[in-house]
Amino acid sequence: MRTVRWIVVGVAMAVCLAAVSASASAKTIIVTPGHSIQHAVDAANRGDTISVRPGVYHGGVAIKKNKLTLRGAGDSRRGTVIKPGSNRFCHGTSGICIGRNSNGRPVTVARTRVKGFRIQGFRDFGAVAFGASRTTFRNNTFIRDDEYGVAAFSSRGTKFFDNVAIKGQVAGFYVGDSPHAKAVLRDNVAKQNGEFGFFLRDSSHARAVHNKAVRNCLGMGLINTGSPGGVHDWAIKRNHVLRNVRRCPDSGGGPPISGTGIALAGATHNTVRENVVNGNHPKGAGAFPGGIVVFSSAPFGGGNAAHNRVVRNRAHHNQPADILWDGKGKGNEFKRNHCGASQPGGLCS
Repeated sequence: MRTVRWIVVGVAMAVCLAAVSASASAKTIIVTPGHSIQHAVDAANRGDTISVRPGVYHGGVAIKKNKLTLRGAGDSRRGTVIKPGSNRFCHGTSGICIGRNSNGRPVTVARTRVKGFRIQGFRDFGAVAFGASRTTFRNNTFIRDDEYGVAAFSSRGTKFFDNVAIKGQVAGFYVGDSPHAKAVLRDNVAKQNGEFGFFLRDSSHARAVHNKAVRNCLGMGLINTGSPGGVHDWAIKRNHVLRNVRRCPDSGGGPPISGTGIALAGATHNTVRENVVNGNHPKGAGAFPGGIVVFSSAPFGGGNAAHNRVVRNRAHHNQPADILWDGKGKGNEFKRNHCGASQPGGLCS
C-alpha cells in the first residue's frame, strides 16, 4: 500500500510540475501604436497573451494558432481601436478572423480569447470565427461593419459576453451553420443594426440570456432556412427586446423586415422565457411584425415552427400584436405570458 501511495503522489507531482511549466512558458507580448498586431500574433506561441496598448491600429488580424489571448486596452475611443487598412491578413475585409487562412481555407483553432477592442468600419465582419472551438469575445464594441458586427460560422462553444454591436449592415451578432453550436450569448447589446440585432440561423443547442436588442429591424431571430440540423434547443431567457422599429428592405432573396421583437421562424423545441418585449412595431411593410412571433419558414426553405415553449414573457405595446402564431406548427405552448393582445386570441394570460 505504501508503494501505491508513493506512485499516486509521484503522478500528482508530475501533473503539477507540468502545469507550472506550461504556465511559466506562456508570455505576454506588448504591442504599441505604430507596430503590427499581426506580427505579434505570428510570433506568439500557444498560451501567450498579446496585449495591445491604447491607440488606433489599421488592418485586420488573422489568428491561426490555439489558445491565444488578444487583449486590448478597452473598447472606448481612447482604448484600442482597429480600423481597416491595406494589409490582407484577414482578407482586407474583417477586423479579426479566427480559423481561416489568407487563401480562404478553414483552419481549426481552439480557445481564442478576444477582449477589450473597438473594431469599426470593416467591409464584412468586425470579428469572425470560422470552424473554431471555444472562442470567447468579451467586452468589445463593433461599429458600422458592413455585414455582421461579430459572427461565428460552423463553430462550437463560442461565447459572447458583454459586447456591443452598433449599426452593422445586416446583424450585430450572428451564429450560423452550427448544428452543435453550444454557443452562449450573455449581457450583450445590439443597437441600430440592420435586419437583425441577433441573427441565430441554422444553429442549435445554445442559449441567449440577459441580452438587449434595441432599434434594429428585428431584435432576435431564430431562423431555419432548411440547412442540415435546423434550429432547435435554444434557451432565450430574460432578454430585453425593445423598440425594434427600423425597416429593412428585401435583400438576398429575403422579405422586408420591420418591427419584430423575437421571431421563431421554422424553429423547433426552443424555450422563450421571461423576456421583456416592448414597443416593437413596423414602419411600412414587414414580413412578420409583432412582439413574439412564431411562424413557418417554409417559404424560404425551412419548415413549420413546432414544439416551442413561450412562457412567462412580458410583452406590451407591440403591433400588430404582442404574441403571434401562424397556427401551422404542432406542439407549441403559450403559457403565463403577461401581454395585451395576441393573434390568435388566448395566448396572453
